[in-house]
Amino acid sequence: MQTVYVVIENGESYPVAFKSYRAALVAVKHKHWKAIKELLSEGWESDSNIDDVPEDVKLAKTYLYIEKGIHIYICKLPVAA
Repeated sequence: MQTVYVVIENGESYPVAFKSYRAALVAVKHKHWKAIKELLSEGWESDSNIDDVPEDVKLAKTYLYIEKGIHIYICKLPVAA
C-alpha cells in the first residue's frame, strides 16, 4: 500500500503531501530555518526538537515543536486506490 506524509502546522495542513517522511521534515526545516537559526545565534538554548527527529513509526504521527506557539505534526496516511 502506498503512503503519503502530510504536515499539519497549528491545525492547518501544508498545501502538498510528501512521498517520504524525510521530504516532509526537510520542508518543515526549510520553512522555519530562519527562526531556528536566529534563536541559536543569540546563544539561546532552543526548545526546538526539529534536528533529525526520527519518525514515530508506531503512531504514524510525529510531533515537532519549533518555538513559541508553533506545533507541527507529520502524519503518515495510506493512499486509497
